[in-house]
Amino acid sequence: MNGKSGGPTTFEEWRQHHYEIEKKYARQILETPKGSDQRRQVFQQAYSDVIGNIIENYNPGGGETNYTDTVVGIVKSLLSPSRKHTATIFDLGCGSGNLLMALAKDGYNVYGIDVSQASIAQAKQDLSRFAISDHVEHGDFLDYDPPAKFDVIVMDNVIEHLVPDETPDILAKCYEMLAQDGYLVVLTPHSFSGPHDVSRYFLPFGSKAEGFHLKEFSFTDMNEFLLDAGFQEVWGFPFHPRLLGKYHLTPKPSEWAARKSMMLEKVAQLGPFPKLLRLGRMSARMVTALAFPTVAVGVKRLGETSSKDAGRPLHTKPQ
Repeated sequence: MNGKSGGPTTFEEWRQHHYEIEKKYARQILETPKGSDQRRQVFQQAYSDVIGNIIENYNPGGGETNYTDTVVGIVKSLLSPSRKHTATIFDLGCGSGNLLMALAKDGYNVYGIDVSQASIAQAKQDLSRFAISDHVEHGDFLDYDPPAKFDVIVMDNVIEHLVPDETPDILAKCYEMLAQDGYLVVLTPHSFSGPHDVSRYFLPFGSKAEGFHLKEFSFTDMNEFLLDAGFQEVWGFPFHPRLLGKYHLTPKPSEWAARKSMMLEKVAQLGPFPKLLRLGRMSARMVTALAFPTVAVGVKRLGETSSKDAGRPLHTKPQ
């Protein structure tokens, strides 16, 4: 690896540099006023620097998830085959468009947005062969003007990067952008086995993330956020869909699985479970993937009274 004069040259030096830069930007982002131009500028600069100038130098492609097939399977499981050529899918935080390209090849109408200008440039170039490249945009999601209602919105490893004071607004906008019986699919690393950002290489297991994971979630956290955003139902999975990824099988999401996850999260904080989770990251990730994966589906049911308006959620929030 070739670094600039006086800059990092080895993989370890690049990783340390990455950690320090993410910590610096994370502090700046959290200190800026909500909705301010200052925050937007810092956020944009942060991802431009880290993705374009750091990750792509020592770990090309390392800023994106590597289980696109799993997410495609989830999206397809929510939509009937007859809707393939009419369904519209929006990827919030689409990166260089891997998910959108896979769905476009299968005939779905795809749209996306990302804060990284370099990633969107790549997405436009790659998608031009399969879809309308102008359907992906660089910008701030809260400024996005949707051209239509969407059948599915995906947030794949995005919610943990949102500034906590803006998360409710972003989820509420997702709800408004969905068509009747639309779905918001949220995948995120579980807080029980964190930190999951670059902090994991430098902080003890169980520490609070210091980099771009501004908040890491449990399933119970996500359930509460989705209900507060207006979703009438929240579905979970009996285990993480990635576990069957190599077999190209997708478990069915349900309200039962959501209740199971929240119940087991309560149990996991009692008795022998905390000791098991403290054995290490790998054991903790396996337990969470099997028992309470942080993969949630918010369901929009127009014509029904939302849990927020009714004063009680379909899934009771923990007291």
